[in-house]
Amino acid sequence: MKLSLLKLTLLCFLILTTTAYSQQQGLFFNYFGGGARSEGMGEAFIAVSNDASAGGWNPAALYQHEQTFMGFSYSFLMPRGEYQFYVTPQRQLNYDHEGSVSGINNWSIITPMRIKGHPFVFNISTTRFFDVYYKFGEKIFPEIDLGNPDDLLDDGDPNTFMERTGGVNAVNLGFGTRLYKQLSFGLMANIYYGKVVTTETRDYRLDTIVTSANVTLRTTSLVYDSTNYKGFSFTLGFLYDAERFKAGLLARLPFTLKGESDSTIDMYTTLNGGEKDIPESPFRTQVSYVDNITSKTDMPLMLGFGLAYNVQENFLVAGDIEYRAFGNSKVNRLDKILITAGGSEVEETFTEYDPNWSDCWSMRLGAEYLFQTPIGEVPVRVGARKENLPEGSISNYEILYDGPRTATGVEHDGTRIFYAYEFADNKTTGGSISFGSGIHWNQILLDFAYTYSNYEQGIYTDGRIRSKNIWKNHHVNFSFTGYF
Repeated sequence: MKLSLLKLTLLCFLILTTTAYSQQQGLFFNYFGGGARSEGMGEAFIAVSNDASAGGWNPAALYQHEQTFMGFSYSFLMPRGEYQFYVTPQRQLNYDHEGSVSGINNWSIITPMRIKGHPFVFNISTTRFFDVYYKFGEKIFPEIDLGNPDDLLDDGDPNTFMERTGGVNAVNLGFGTRLYKQLSFGLMANIYYGKVVTTETRDYRLDTIVTSANVTLRTTSLVYDSTNYKGFSFTLGFLYDAERFKAGLLARLPFTLKGESDSTIDMYTTLNGGEKDIPESPFRTQVSYVDNITSKTDMPLMLGFGLAYNVQENFLVAGDIEYRAFGNSKVNRLDKILITAGGSEVEETFTEYDPNWSDCWSMRLGAEYLFQTPIGEVPVRVGARKENLPEGSISNYEILYDGPRTATGVEHDGTRIFYAYEFADNKTTGGSISFGSGIHWNQILLDFAYTYSNYEQGIYTDGRIRSKNIWKNHHVNFSFTGYF
């Protein structure tokens, strides 16, 4: 009888918690154009944009280039900081952020061309717009002593951990041309793609009596959730170039970012703290798969304005301000697909979800000084950025079990959990400081930049702080530019 009760309890846990799906929690949606030069100047580059990353920043600035060249950037993101979990107001557990993500964050070819006598400058490029690092933990299930149903073995420590990494990129195709005298215009088509991976571990402990002996069975659920993103939009840019003074205007038009998720779930049981799995255990489950979990996120209008001024021929200062209208954005989650008798897909049904995001403002300042040396031109750059993110502090959250009811009345869909976050009015703010340098020759430019970023997000339940995410990330970027 004890074994039947244990089996029933474990199966209920497994049915309800096979995997997790959270909306785009942790995606910052900062659309930076890439390149070590811009990063060294604190991303204040809308009115500058006169290197290989121009198409990702302001396509109107492409018109400044008079010869064909190619450039690329390779970067390293090192997430640091910590996730703080408050078991009680007096007891806090800390879990360090760690890891490293690297890859090409910008590749570009720029070439001038005349069409019916009118000058154009064309660009094809790829840009890594933003990276993701997010950690979340919670005590979802109490540990139970089935030998004594009144006894909960709950120490309050989290038994569920989620970690999310990845990012969004774009292939950019477009041009810049002169509109009138010192005013140029640019148009860029952006094909977005990317991948965000969520790994989650849940651990359930149950004490019981089997054949008159006290035993502890621990079931662990491992989830690997991969979401692929895609979308399409246009970017418009204007640049006023008055030699020493420049002014730039940028508009990223609204679009839908579609996410398609696949999950792999594995569960296993150990006995009395043993390291080995119990193959003959009646609680063992096979690896299972869930796919085609779809979401659609509204990406709003994003407006940027920048100024740049050459104090001297070799001394440049720049500043940007950017607005991102996330306050009205919605997320739509796929509920079901209706299929005809012949097997053709005929209709998708989505449920709209309001993430309660905030409008975002970003301010960026940067400067560059060029030293002429016997070995080549050596730039020195500094910059700073201050901004708020779409997601504020989490004022509350709940875990929703979606799907039909079982015979016992419990709602579940056999595979998924959905975390529903509610964001507070106070915004998650942060910023960064950066510096950079390099060496320039006639046809080859080498640049590097380093950025330190700091953000903090509180997570509250029932009016008190439950946990806190603190990001203290490091980013290193190297760029190469070669002229033909």
